[in-house]
Formats: sequence, C-alpha cells, structure tokens
Amino acid sequence: FSRLAAASAASAAPGGAPAGADEATLRELQLLLRGTSLFGLVLLSFGPPYSWLLLRLLYGPVWAASEAPQLLSLYCAAVCAMALNGVSEAYVQASAPPPELRRIAAATTAIAFVYGGAALAGVRLLRTSGLVLANVLNLGLRTALSYRYIGRAAAARAPGTPLRLAPAPAVLAAFALSAAATNATALWLGAPDSLSPSSHAAHVVVGVACLGGVVAAVVAGEPELAGALLGAVRRRHGRED
Repeated sequence: FSRLAAASAASAAPGGAPAGADEATLRELQLLLRGTSLFGLVLLSFGPPYSWLLLRLLYGPVWAASEAPQLLSLYCAAVCAMALNGVSEAYVQASAPPPELRRIAAATTAIAFVYGGAALAGVRLLRTSGLVLANVLNLGLRTALSYRYIGRAAAARAPGTPLRLAPAPAVLAAFALSAAATNATALWLGAPDSLSPSSHAAHVVVGVACLGGVVAAVVAGEPELAGALLGAVRRRHGRED
C-alpha cells in the first residue's frame, strides 16, 4: 500500500498543497483504515470485559484478582492506537511532499514532549497503567495529525470523492451495544470474583452472541469492506493450499 501511495504522490499538486493520492489510492486507504478500526473496536469492545476471564483460565485466580486484567484492558486500547497510527503514518510518509513532512516532523516533536510529561505524571499517579495511557495519548495525537493530512490530501487531489475513514454508524452502534452488554453481564455475574463455571460460561455465551451481532452489522453496513476482508481470507487460504 505504501508503494501505491508513493506512486500516486509522484503527481503532486504544485505549491505547498498536500500531494495526496488519486481516487483509487484513497479508496484503498479508506478500506484499510476502516478495517483497522474494526480490529481495534473488537479489542476495545471485547478485551476489557473478558481480560480477567482469560487470565483466570490461563494463569489462575491469583492473576485474575491482580492488576493484570486492568493492564490487559488498557493494552487493548494501546494496540488499537498502534494499529491506526501505523497505517495512517505509513500513508503520510509515503505520499506527503518534503515541506509537509517537515511540518509533520515538527508537530511530532511537540507531541513527544507532551508524551514525556504525560508519561511522568501517569507513572507517578497510576504506575504502569499511567504509562500505558500516556502511550495511548501519544499515538492518538499522532494519528489525529495523520488524519488531518489525509483529509487535506483528499480535498486537494480528489475533491469530489467522499472521505470515510471510520466504520458506518450502525457498525459503531453495534460495537457500543456489545461493549455495554458484555461489561454489564460481567458486573451482574460478579466478575472477576465469581468462582462459578456456569457464570463464566454465561458470560462467554453473551460475548459470542454480541460478536455475531457485530459481524451481521459489518456485513450489512460495510459490504465493500466485508467483501475485501473475505477476499483476503480466501487468498490466504489459497496460498496455504
């Protein structure tokens, strides 16, 4: 994808306007960012309510009762932020003209100072959790910077092309409802203190049902993205065969 973006950027707009990419590259970028968002939303919606159960099954009740589930939940947000930042920054680095890259580098340096202060404060107040949250803040600001450039690039090179970097509202609503349902079920069943295997099983059943609802929402609300994901899975299986 980075090579495709770099090739499109060869026809950069004159002056200081963002070079951006043609409509085909922008369509690929939107699909990739929406797919990455789906990956992150799965982690954010289902990671926190099931982190304690995963640790309990793998390492026992002592780890489930420690701060490890909270750290694992926060790490879900960090992985989501890393994924979005990696994809968006790769596009920017491949397609932005040198003057724009210099401006972005200056802004990134300022963000680094913000991150340093947030990390020091976070460790002092929340220990390891504070460090993870500071990292999420750092990645979020850098991603916002990349998204800002992507918006300007799209307006400069493909003004008639609608830009949609986030999943459809129905998909976002499905994830929000799933997160609310799984977290509410965990609290209702007494997680993580409950020792009952039936409670754990009921919690898993709710999660599977919510995940099925999310998949249905993606198929209905993001047919192009669902088709691209299915095609990627088929191509991977074809190579393995």
